[in-house]
Amino acid sequence: MLTVACVFWDANEASFEFSRCYTEEWVERLHRGFTRNLTVPFRFVCFTERQREFSAGIEQELTGERIPDYGTLIDPYLLGEPMILVGLDTVVTGNCDAMAEYALTSDTIALPRDPYAPHRACTGVQLVPAGNDGVWWSYQGGDDMEHMRKQPHVFIDDVFPGQAESYKGCVRDHGLGATRIVYFHGRPKMDELDEPWISEHWR
Repeated sequence: MLTVACVFWDANEASFEFSRCYTEEWVERLHRGFTRNLTVPFRFVCFTERQREFSAGIEQELTGERIPDYGTLIDPYLLGEPMILVGLDTVVTGNCDAMAEYALTSDTIALPRDPYAPHRACTGVQLVPAGNDGVWWSYQGGDDMEHMRKQPHVFIDDVFPGQAESYKGCVRDHGLGATRIVYFHGRPKMDELDEPWISEHWR
């Protein structure tokens, strides 16, 4: 079965200013977005540093005793399961069955092109086939995105053109189009914007 995963921890000294806004409600909205836009069976898992109160359908995996930081974003790889891994600053805007099928049937991780440096990957949306728990075992600390760039991967942009897009890199200036997943990074976040498509899909 497909796993949709995210990571959430209470803001701490390691948290950048732009990621201190997250609450349980962001997890809930992300879960509802995938529920509306996936027809294949999936489970939704939030990796978090303490037990939380979530609505039915959201599973929890505790991240351990260490103080969470951005390296914690690698933790879902420990599952070794077919997975769509996204950040909390993500809006699901259309059917994601094709991306789910990729994670379920392919053998290579798919990552987006960095919107500011298209020759390299970023981690806004990760399509992860089964058997990639080595990504977790090989992580030695440091920049999680640099670690992911070292993994064998293809670009989501090449496999599913226009379906997983950066807000600042594409959607803000060119509109939503056929995008199925919009990932935000830095500022602004969804709660700072007054755009009809956000009101429709981030709820």
